[in-house]
Amino acid sequence: MENETLYQEQKYEYNYENENNRRRKKKSNKSVIVLAIVFSLIGGIVGSSITYALFGEKMSSETNLASANGNNAVTISTKGEVNVAQAVAQKAIPSVVGITTKGQVNSMFGAVEAKGTGSGIIVDERGYILTNAHVVKVGSQVVDTATVLLDDGTTLEGKPIWVDSNIDIAIVKIEPKGKLTAATLGDSSTLQIGQTAIAIGNPIDIAYQRSVTQGIISGLNRYVGQVNGGGYMTGLIQTDASINGGNSGGPLLNEKGEVIGINTVKVNSAEGLGFSIPINTVKPIIEQVINTGTYNIVFMGIENPVNAVDVQRYLNKDLGVDKGVFVFAVRENSPAKQAGIEAGDVITKIGDTEIENESSLRVALYKYKVGDREKITIVRDGKEKQVEIEFGEYLKDTENIEGK
Repeated sequence: MENETLYQEQKYEYNYENENNRRRKKKSNKSVIVLAIVFSLIGGIVGSSITYALFGEKMSSETNLASANGNNAVTISTKGEVNVAQAVAQKAIPSVVGITTKGQVNSMFGAVEAKGTGSGIIVDERGYILTNAHVVKVGSQVVDTATVLLDDGTTLEGKPIWVDSNIDIAIVKIEPKGKLTAATLGDSSTLQIGQTAIAIGNPIDIAYQRSVTQGIISGLNRYVGQVNGGGYMTGLIQTDASINGGNSGGPLLNEKGEVIGINTVKVNSAEGLGFSIPINTVKPIIEQVINTGTYNIVFMGIENPVNAVDVQRYLNKDLGVDKGVFVFAVRENSPAKQAGIEAGDVITKIGDTEIENESSLRVALYKYKVGDREKITIVRDGKEKQVEIEFGEYLKDTENIEGK
C-alpha cells in the first residue's frame, strides 16, 4: 500500500514537471514569434528609410513630367524606362496633327471622290507642319488644300507649300489664331539599334487619332525601294513600333520625346516592320522653306540624268553597269564639268550612297549643301574611277508644288 501511494506521488510529480515543461516551451515559442515580428517591422522601416535616402531622389527624377506651360515644357530623363511612353506622349501629342484630304480620281466608273487620312508634325509655332508627300495627294495629284485637326479639336485649312515625292516629304502651312506647340527635333545621326522608339499618329482613321505605340530601333540605313505615292526610300530607320495606314507623316520619337523620324511606310507582308525618314535629312528643308518659301537641292550641272540600265537596253550597248545614272550632257562651267564628269559617264555612287537611278540621285543630293565636297564614283568605258565635286547653288527656279 505504501509502495502504491509512493508510486502515485512520484507519477504525479513527474506529470506535473512535464506539464510545466510544455508550458515553458509554449511561452518560449510565442516569445520567439513576437520578437521575430517586431524585428521584421523594425527592419522594414529602417530598410525603407535607407532605400529612400540612397535612391529616392534618383528614382523621382527618372521621368520628370513637370510642365512650366501646359504640356509643352515636359522634360524627360533618359536614365529610366519607368512610364517613359506616357511622358513622351504628354510632351509630343500637342505637336501632332491629323490631316485629311479629298479630291477626285479616275476609275472604271469615271471620276469619283476619294478621301485620305494622315498625320503631321508641327515644326514651327507659326503653323508650319511636316508630313509625307503622299499624305497631301489624292491619286497622283497634290491637293490644293487639306483639313488639319489640332490637338485641342480645332480644324483649320492647310495649304501644301512644298512637296517632293522623291523623298516623300511635304510641308503644309496653316494660319493659327495663336502660337502653336512645335515639336522638339532630335539628332537621328546618334541613333543606336535597340534604342527606344515611340510612334504617334492616326492609324486607319481620325477616329483613332494620336495613337501611341512603343518599340525599338530595329535597324538603320534601310532601303525599301519605291513606295506608293512616294519616291525611292533610302537611309530609313526601321522600327517595330506599330505603324499603320494613317500614321504616315507622324513622328517617331526617342525616349526624350524628340522627333527622330517621320513615319512613312509599313511592309504589309510582315509584322513589326515599319520605316521612318531620319529627321536630319529633313532639317535643312524645314529651315529653308520657312525662311524662303522653297528649297532647292544642290547643283551638279548634269543634264537629263536617266536610268543607265534603260539606256543600255535602248542603245543595245553594254555600259558595264547594272545600275546608276547615265549622263547625257554636262553644263559648261558647272560643278560636274569642273570635277571632270563627261557625257557618257555613268554615276554609280555619291560618297557612300549607291545610286540606283535618277530618283535615288536626287535623294542623295539632299544630304549636301552648297560648298560641300564629295567623291563621285563613275564608270567610263567600262572602267570605274572617282572624281571629287564641289556642289554649287541651284541655277534655275523650280515649281514648289509638283504638278502645279
